[in-house]
Amino acid sequence: MGKFNNNSTNLACAKIAHEIKNPIAIISSTLQLIEIQFPDVKKNKHWHKLYGELDFISSLLNDFNKLNNTSDFDFTLLDLGELLSDAVDRFEAFALQNQVILKLELCEDLYTVNGDDVKLMEAFANLLKNAIEAVPKYGTILISLSKEPSYVVVTIEDNGCGIDDEKLSTIFLPFVSYKDNGTGLGLPIVASIIENHNGLIDVVSSLNNGTKFLIKLPLHPL
Repeated sequence: MGKFNNNSTNLACAKIAHEIKNPIAIISSTLQLIEIQFPDVKKNKHWHKLYGELDFISSLLNDFNKLNNTSDFDFTLLDLGELLSDAVDRFEAFALQNQVILKLELCEDLYTVNGDDVKLMEAFANLLKNAIEAVPKYGTILISLSKEPSYVVVTIEDNGCGIDDEKLSTIFLPFVSYKDNGTGLGLPIVASIIENHNGLIDVVSSLNNGTKFLIKLPLHPL
């Protein structure tokens, strides 16, 4: 996966993203002014598309900044089971809305890692959202934790549409998306977060047979 790991490159990318945001704000303000001066313009069936495209560009820039920003991490000791439970709770309503079943399987063991809770929550949230959107009605997503000698393993497995081999090899590449209006940065951001925790991420999937993401984070010794 491509990474922006050079300081000068990071600064240049951040500056470009910032400069692009300025004309976006001007365009948005101008559109609002036109609406005030010419209210009938909102009746044009293409008018709302302008706002939609501006929202897409803004989303793309936000995701780009997240991928580019690999230094702002605040590491503390975390109970990964508790963090994962919070992530599942956050998506319970979204899952119900999509008629998808979330199953969380945890045991009584303490899964302690050294990590940034905000960044890891962002990674889990991205994976859960993708899984919910990928499964059909009444589909199931199983979230579980296990241990290996040196790692805590988070498994997020769904019985959705799956990913064919050709697409599977590219899903962690920046700007590669197979979803309508996708930025192609969600999974690269997840991979970047896991890599910055000295962890590993892998995916097993095949078309029409669901998808399983495996995230391994170094186990902190008690």
